[in-house]
Amino acid sequence: MTLLLAVLAGFCVAAVTTPVGISGAVLLLPVQLGVLGLHGPSVSATNLLYNVVSTPLGLRRLARSARGHGTGMLVAACAAAPCAVAGAAVRVTWLSDPALFRGLLAVLMLGVGARLLVTRSSRPGPGPAPGRVRRGGAPLALAAGGAALLGAAVGIGGGSVLAPLLIAVGGWPTSRAAVVGLTTTLVTSVVGLGAYAVFDQVGFGAAPAAPDWGVGLALGIGGALGALVGLSLSRRLGEQPLRVLLGGLLTLTGISYLVGLLV
Repeated sequence: MTLLLAVLAGFCVAAVTTPVGISGAVLLLPVQLGVLGLHGPSVSATNLLYNVVSTPLGLRRLARSARGHGTGMLVAACAAAPCAVAGAAVRVTWLSDPALFRGLLAVLMLGVGARLLVTRSSRPGPGPAPGRVRRGGAPLALAAGGAALLGAAVGIGGGSVLAPLLIAVGGWPTSRAAVVGLTTTLVTSVVGLGAYAVFDQVGFGAAPAAPDWGVGLALGIGGALGALVGLSLSRRLGEQPLRVLLGGLLTLTGISYLVGLLV
């Protein structure tokens, strides 16, 4: 029954989140905590397993637009890998307190929800002026490393943090930011998942740290199927109604988490 719920949860979440360009991992965290009954660092690890299963499909769809972005993808991947290990270590030590983790999750959900509600759906265009795009490997490595650290600790992968930052601050074209962001998510998820499994085996930090493999795989399978349905749904309904629905859901969930911590 739990695995069936996980498949349905992954499907429904991906169907709503994929068309608006964010990882369903953000919304799956409260589902794991409140519906599936998972707890501890295992929640973050299971979310990363979801990304490992569901992300390659999206990355493959963006492969054609990745031409010319290989250097950026490589820089982001190299920066994300060690920071993912550090993020997992932070989760099993400093963020092992459930109240502290829920507080960080609430702030993250409020931020993503507000961005979805305020930002209108983008239309394909010529992109920013060439002079606005900031080049250089060091700023990208710093941004990707920070996103990977947060992404591994919380369990979201980091791409949903990195891509908006590259667009808003770096002036990157959306297509390029999406490819680099998704690459960061995949690398962070694979490396972070391995780190959580090792930490659990050697007894480092709070337990359980290893993912729930059955739930994570079920979430990922549901997410991969839901992503395909979501793309079809967005063509019928349009992107903006889905952005408002998801933004409102994330914001309300974040507020409820904060209220629960204060009362």
